[in-house]
Amino acid sequence: MKRPSRCVVELSTLVADKLGLDVRERRRVEFAARLHDVGKSALPREIVDKPGPLTDEEWDVMRTHPIRGQELLDKIGGVPSDVGPIVRASHERWDGTGYPDGLSGPSIPLAARIVACCTAFDAMTTEHPYRSRMHQETALRELVDHAGWQFDPHVVRALISVVRGSVLTASLPELRSPNGDRRLDRAGAGSL
Repeated sequence: MKRPSRCVVELSTLVADKLGLDVRERRRVEFAARLHDVGKSALPREIVDKPGPLTDEEWDVMRTHPIRGQELLDKIGGVPSDVGPIVRASHERWDGTGYPDGLSGPSIPLAARIVACCTAFDAMTTEHPYRSRMHQETALRELVDHAGWQFDPHVVRALISVVRGSVLTASLPELRSPNGDRRLDRAGAGSL
């Protein structure tokens, strides 16, 4: 199983700082970033390491890894079990179409929303055997395009600020839904 990128952990903690999380919650973000895919270790290697696309049945198995991750961390106890619910929620989506529980908006733990966004950015900007890495600005645009339905807009804004090193998000265009309507996040914060 591929280890989480150091970039994911660093970005996640920097975003946590940008959002003003306290020391305890920042630590939970850091551990969750390190462990968010630990449940893949309990899945069949032929699925996890499959070089090509997964079948529907294989995806059904793959989507169980957040649950497996929480179960593994709960068995350890202590800080890892405190991070278990974050690991479980790290594949949820702002609009409720993620997995495993279909959580939406603020019902997804903030730490999980941070890890999800940072993991996506890292995946887009890292070279893979099946595709080239995206330019950083292209990846940021992708996050903006998916804010309000896949990602928490507040987390996207913080990540952009961290990546760019300054608060430039006020100049980003307003988010639009696929049908062109202005997209509001579920907390009513509006567009980025």
